Amino acid sequence: MRKSFVCGVAIFLAAVIWLPGSFRKEDIKVHKLDNGLKVLLLEDHGIPNCALYVYYRVGSRNERPGLTGVSHFIEHMMFNGSTKVAPGEFDRRMEFAGGSNNASTGTDRTGYTDWFPAAALEAMLEMEADRMQGASFDPEVLESERQVVASERRMAVDNSNESILDENVQATAIMAHPYHWGVIGWMSDILGWRRSEILDYYRTYYSPNNAVLILVGDFAEAKALELIKKHFGPIPAGTPPPKVITVEPPQMGTKRVVIKKEAQVPSLQIAWHAPGVRDPEHIPMSVLSDILLRGRSSRLYRRLVREEQLATAVYGGQPDTIDPFLFSVSVQPKPDADPARIEAVIEEELAKVKKDGVTADEIQKVMNAARSDFYMGLQTISGKASRLAETEMTYGSFEKLFTMMDDFAAVKNEQIIAAAKKYFTDNSKTVGTLLPPGGDK
Repeated sequence: MRKSFVCGVAIFLAAVIWLPGSFRKEDIKVHKLDNGLKVLLLEDHGIPNCALYVYYRVGSRNERPGLTGVSHFIEHMMFNGSTKVAPGEFDRRMEFAGGSNNASTGTDRTGYTDWFPAAALEAMLEMEADRMQGASFDPEVLESERQVVASERRMAVDNSNESILDENVQATAIMAHPYHWGVIGWMSDILGWRRSEILDYYRTYYSPNNAVLILVGDFAEAKALELIKKHFGPIPAGTPPPKVITVEPPQMGTKRVVIKKEAQVPSLQIAWHAPGVRDPEHIPMSVLSDILLRGRSSRLYRRLVREEQLATAVYGGQPDTIDPFLFSVSVQPKPDADPARIEAVIEEELAKVKKDGVTADEIQKVMNAARSDFYMGLQTISGKASRLAETEMTYGSFEKLFTMMDDFAAVKNEQIIAAAKKYFTDNSKTVGTLLPPGGDK
């Protein structure tokens, strides 16, 4: 969906493989303006186009009760008028120049992505700089967009059994940390935000010292930097935003949540607390995620769908988040399947991993899929900009993109076993079941 929320930062496991010679850390030119804006420039003259990504270190992780979903809402409002650009004019000017754009909000960041012919570079920089601190939040437009976001929540969450189950499992598993709520926020908050609160939040997080600008494409570094300084340099730095200090306390037993909702078949989701990207177990758990859940040859698909014929689909894994989040397994059972049996099968497969780990062939399969994903992503300037932006936001530095290979290549079966034993425990487990009214399974 155009300019919609995402539930999580997407730095695919593919990003950990070795990088081709045409995309080296040394090729990334790093600059920092006096106001704190970090700038990453990568010249790529393959086509006469540019990809301009402006990312802000703000997402649902930075919200509080009463203001849940506001990060995503501000993303919408950034396309609805500023000091120099009327509502809807950003898109019109972009399209007139032959370009296109999008935006997304996640748990840990909000990103604005522009793709356009190189000749339009200054015009695009000017518009992005203008809305960094010049968004108008016109009261009438704000109320109209509020209803758009409320409708988006109804369509994406309230009318989706899978999303309702996911939201309830997340809110049950995570009590204290802001990951307790989803990116789109609670409906009562969406309908209740006050304009003054929205503006305060915008002014807190939309500042150059809380952002990174990535430009990849057909430009000359010196000229591009001159234009960036011209349009972004005059924007004053803001007060550093407050840090997220809440740490989720240890869970002390299995939690269960049962939802009664109209449905043709039950749905099941099991989640365990999982490490953030900066924890040493994150990469071993990422490898295990793909072995358990990626593709029709994955362990859980093979067992639940093909062998025991309990389900029509199984999916999940762990997102790449700054703070510890959840490793989830979602199952779409067959009409006569017993959710308790499905849960038992999943636990049996996890017990096998804890006892014996995984095979060398399974690890190689993960690596092969990762290479394919990564190389496909790097075929475009937008793919390169995306990898740089997401790594910068989640890991704190784009340079991690170029060193992940060492960590990934060093993963041993023993590390996977240790991670599985640490995280797949009854004490960290939350089980969610969605049942039709009157259902007894």
